[in-house]
Amino acid sequence: MTAELAEAMAALAEAMANEKKTAGFREIEADIKSGAADQAAPILLFGEEIFLTAHYEHLLVRLFSGADDGVPEAASELDTSVFRGGEDSDDDILSALDTFPMLSPHRVVVVKNHAGLSSEGKTSLPDALAAIPETSRLIFTAGNVNRTRALYKAIAKYGKVYEFTRLSEFDLKAFVQKRFRAMGVSVSPDLLADFCRATGYLEKDSDGDLFGVENEAKKLAAFALASGRTEITGADLAECLPDILRTDAFAMLDAISSGRKGKAIELLENSLASGESAFRLLSLIIGHFEIMLGYKELHTQGHGAADIVRILRERSDWRVKKLGGFAERFSEADLHHAMRRLYDAEKDIRSGDIPERLALTLIFAEI
Repeated sequence: MTAELAEAMAALAEAMANEKKTAGFREIEADIKSGAADQAAPILLFGEEIFLTAHYEHLLVRLFSGADDGVPEAASELDTSVFRGGEDSDDDILSALDTFPMLSPHRVVVVKNHAGLSSEGKTSLPDALAAIPETSRLIFTAGNVNRTRALYKAIAKYGKVYEFTRLSEFDLKAFVQKRFRAMGVSVSPDLLADFCRATGYLEKDSDGDLFGVENEAKKLAAFALASGRTEITGADLAECLPDILRTDAFAMLDAISSGRKGKAIELLENSLASGESAFRLLSLIIGHFEIMLGYKELHTQGHGAADIVRILRERSDWRVKKLGGFAERFSEADLHHAMRRLYDAEKDIRSGDIPERLALTLIFAEI
């Protein structure tokens, strides 16, 4: 083994070891609650979820400066220093750390995108992180970082690193639920799942982010509160978030099932023009027709709506009942025929035999 290869393998092993030291969304919530985050040690917030980086930066600044405990905003701002990579020197950062707070419990120092976290640039900060004054709190924020850099390793050694990757479905629900509670509204588990799916955040290769998710949550909560209610309903989702109709194809299915094929095609064209993926839309429609067919067959056998939801193992009774209403407008034979055509269209699109837009238009015209 050459010296170069050995060095590269050692760097890789070190980077993997450092990666295991990172925590995330749930860990920082637990650390804030337990008080473990409030100590004279460096904290690094980074990752692709810039919403969470910005959110926890703001939250930690308020926590450390005492703003949440009654310290006036003006005082906490006076005792908070913000530095930006490439614009401020390490000496300025260290000087701020050594400055005693005037009116707040701590001097809070925030360092954004320090070059030492991503490049080979020299920095004097790593040696200083072992002994941060008890009266100071130091927060680093960044997008991407290089885990082999001395500054990253020093933060991981002496403090805590929180990496914010895209949230899982479980964590997204927790994130949304917390925001609904903060806004004074409640939501059932089924509708919470519907809302999270409707945002598109969980879709593969989605470019949606938590800024968009929070905006939709605010919109929905404001609508419910303005209606004099503190509990979100399925009707609120349909009324307040028109995108759920586009995303879940409910409006198109309503038009198709009631014989308004021209309207269905118009809605299809509008969705595609707004950037909706034709193949993703087809997949959603197939999923909905599968539920509709299952609902129709079970209803014909004498099962009630609650039994159908249970048998189909769907988490959202609201979704099943809505699709069941569409299913009542079709015969069972029509639904079987529609399913065959949808499967054929999916196969044709995958093989490239027919353009996506044309395939969907033909399906809407024929069903």
